[in-house]
Amino acid sequence: MTTPPVLLRPANRLFVAGVLPEAARAALVGVGAGLRARHGGRVVPAANLHLTLDFLGRVPPELGPVLAAAVADAMAGPPIRVALGGLRPRPRASRASLVAVELADRDGALNRRAARLRAALDDLLGRPPDGAPLWPHVTVLRLRPPARVRPAGEVEREHLFDISRAGLYDSHQSPGGPPQYRELAAVELAPVP
Repeated sequence: MTTPPVLLRPANRLFVAGVLPEAARAALVGVGAGLRARHGGRVVPAANLHLTLDFLGRVPPELGPVLAAAVADAMAGPPIRVALGGLRPRPRASRASLVAVELADRDGALNRRAARLRAALDDLLGRPPDGAPLWPHVTVLRLRPPARVRPAGEVEREHLFDISRAGLYDSHQSPGGPPQYRELAAVELAPVP
């Protein structure tokens, strides 16, 4: 961990995410801007672009230190190589409320690490495994009201990058604007000796 002991606010809304390198975030903001020019909506700011690995929701504040330690243990390992994939309107192209760029997990390392993280957090939080596979993606555009989206070739698919940092975050909802994400703990991904 690179942060002091984790103190959780009572009304927390937690998630664990992979931190994207600056060049990847810049490319993804460009994709969002291209989509906004055709479909309207709100581009997700670069500071909010991330790869959600597990959404925890509200967690009892006293679990802060043990939660941070569990995230660090589960995420330990080398950086994870991913590639930008295709665009995916959700929930469907005819009435999308968001557009995401999928990430290609070519060697399965991302899915294995995410499964290890989820198993550790399921045990810690006493939640049943949901069995849902990880959908590796980064949301780049939000649409309100929902709209028809026909994605074209906005993504440079061979753009490879490493996720070399993960974090435990608290999401603060702000009226009328994008949420603010506060990093509570960070994990640097590096080979385990």
